[in-house]
Amino acid sequence: MKKKVLLALFFMFVAFGVRLIPLKIPNVEFISSLIAFLILAFGLKVSLPAIFVLVLLSDFVISGKLQLWEVIVLSGWLAVMVTQWFLRGKRFSNIFLMEIIGTLAFFFVTNSLFFFVFNIYPKTISGYFMCLVAGIPFLRNQMIGNSIFSYIVYLTFNFALGTEKQTQGSI
Repeated sequence: MKKKVLLALFFMFVAFGVRLIPLKIPNVEFISSLIAFLILAFGLKVSLPAIFVLVLLSDFVISGKLQLWEVIVLSGWLAVMVTQWFLRGKRFSNIFLMEIIGTLAFFFVTNSLFFFVFNIYPKTISGYFMCLVAGIPFLRNQMIGNSIFSYIVYLTFNFALGTEKQTQGSI
């Protein structure tokens, strides 16, 4: 258990740092993979508050205040948590599916809320599709990043659990 807690804290530090560093590729983030790890390691009761605190704290450090768009982003992370919770499993196929479906949930929730809350696009079906199309480059980057990070989470999670089970069995 101690290894999982230390690993979770390390992953949270990495996710916090990735959010603070302005990357040349927008929407490459580690939070979706962190959610997958926290759900698999600790369940929804730990992952929900941990992610909300991480996102709010990092957004506050970035902008110095909390803004309306952060509520939209938090709604997207909540959608990721729900989808990943239902798809959870320790095989790589489950983790990869958690990442892909979670990323799509984040994309549709955040873009839909953005469309309805802000007056950038006309409030028509074509305006909604314009909003979705404008987000596709961000979706692509997030999919690529999450695919890479999901593999790291898979290897790390199985390594942490594997060594923990061996240690517990020998005591």
